Amino acid sequence: MKIKKVILSISVLLLLWELLGRVNIYPKYIFPPFSYVAESFIDIEYLHSVVENAIITLIRAGLGFIIGTIAGIVLGFVLVGLKLVEYIQPIATILFVTPSVVWVPLLILWVGLDSFKLSLAATFICSFPPILYGILNSSRTIDLDQVEVALTLGADPWIVLRKVIMPMAILKTLPIIKTEAIMVFKTTIVVEMVALSSGLGYLLLMYYLTIDVQHILATIMILSLIMVSIIELIDVLEKKIASKWIGEVYW
Repeated sequence: MKIKKVILSISVLLLLWELLGRVNIYPKYIFPPFSYVAESFIDIEYLHSVVENAIITLIRAGLGFIIGTIAGIVLGFVLVGLKLVEYIQPIATILFVTPSVVWVPLLILWVGLDSFKLSLAATFICSFPPILYGILNSSRTIDLDQVEVALTLGADPWIVLRKVIMPMAILKTLPIIKTEAIMVFKTTIVVEMVALSSGLGYLLLMYYLTIDVQHILATIMILSLIMVSIIELIDVLEKKIASKWIGEVYW
């Protein structure tokens, strides 16, 4: 049923796009109808270029996101275990609310224009603070009754942390992880547009400079498809984690 609704909503969007492009409010080279943009996907040269650059962008975004997420989760739980949350929370909050893209010009100065180092630094600084903040914040909202029961029954505090607090905290942090997965991807696009010579961001910049709206919109469609796929993948992961841990707390 959900698939039918998704197909219907997307079909309506594409139909409106086609109609608006056909009524010539703007010239077709400025606002091409969907059918014109769709022709890009039968252009072998364009497909080769967009696939190659999409893979580069995914590697850059994915590597920084994975490292930043793991580092945020591990450090967060270490700080929770050491009972240092109250000391680190203000710092984590400041880093969390600071838009990651504002660091890009400074990272160019600090790291240089090396494509690997710059993209890794940018994606790490985009993912690490929010995940750390999420773990610290969620640990403060854990059901204390379950923790007290575990401690009363003689469970070691570190076992309680691993078997009770960690599953609950990760479940509460998953919405942040989902959001940051998209933000990391967006940050990577910005870095590629501003400082690098490869990736989807760079490809989009080239099309913008030549006012190639047809390929701009086609590339944006690829971007949207990738980000929707990432969200769906994390949703599946969230459901699996929830089904495994909810109602199955043990120590």
